[in-house]
Amino acid sequence: MTPLWKKKPALGIGIGVGLVGALALALRLRRRDPRVVIPDSITPAIFANRACDTSRGRIVYHTSGSGEPLVFLHGFYPGASSYEWSKIYVHYAAGAKVIVPDLIGFGESERPPKPLDGDEHVESLAELLRHTATQQQAAVVASGISCQLALLLASRHPELVSRMFLFLPSAFRSSVQRRAFELPSSFLPTLNRIRYRNITANPNFISNWLTSMFANRELISLENVDVLTSCARQYGASHAITGFHRNRATFAIGTRLPDVHAPVHIVWPENAPLFPIEEAHTLCSALPCASFKPLSTSSLLAPLEHPEMLSQDLKIWHNRDPVALAI
Repeated sequence: MTPLWKKKPALGIGIGVGLVGALALALRLRRRDPRVVIPDSITPAIFANRACDTSRGRIVYHTSGSGEPLVFLHGFYPGASSYEWSKIYVHYAAGAKVIVPDLIGFGESERPPKPLDGDEHVESLAELLRHTATQQQAAVVASGISCQLALLLASRHPELVSRMFLFLPSAFRSSVQRRAFELPSSFLPTLNRIRYRNITANPNFISNWLTSMFANRELISLENVDVLTSCARQYGASHAITGFHRNRATFAIGTRLPDVHAPVHIVWPENAPLFPIEEAHTLCSALPCASFKPLSTSSLLAPLEHPEMLSQDLKIWHNRDPVALAI
């Protein structure tokens, strides 16, 4: 029997072209992107870059100073990195040992194809603290989704955490809240990678996303866009973002809140429409030792938009007896 492609040569040519195109796409996706240089502005000049090899991957962190370990954890979003806190943590090196990691999957840290779940992030952070804090408990500052990691860390490794300062520790229960910080996702990994590479990791998308996060778009700087775009374009940066959807449940802290005995200070944007302040009160009431203060801005990225305002609250927290702040 004569094959169909011999009876209809045009059909055979079409099939061949399709296969070649599919192969070219697969090879393109497998090829490593050229390394994008991350701007020096990601790290203040007085801070040294260090690396810690954990069982979940290599963590790159920035450190300076001596004294009580003070750890800053960035949130989860396109182009996220330690840069989020760079306008604030630089002022604490004179009185503390400041440690500012890029979480695994972000910034300059390792970006494995299999994204870490919440439990794995917590264990990698525990290993980092044992490596850097030299048997001292650390004060932890976190924002957004990383607040869930800080609370999980304190519940499972109380010997590592002395107290916490959490900016907008929302559980992201509603779909509207999740869309504010996450990217659209499909069930096709290849489609996710194409979408991330061609749409998300470009300056226009990053600039528009920052506009939705800042209360005052005029405060968005070229540096903000440049650093976030550079981090978003790093090879493998898409894995942590697109994989977060699958691992969301492992970040949940609700049932473990009674086990968090370290004092917690919560700062919440006062007028953020998507994040009602009642969430902060509910979280405070569930924690054994917690305090709360509203922040008079609706910015969801206050560490970048209003670093001076957030730093004032952070200084008060850092200089006072943590138990005295609790309600």
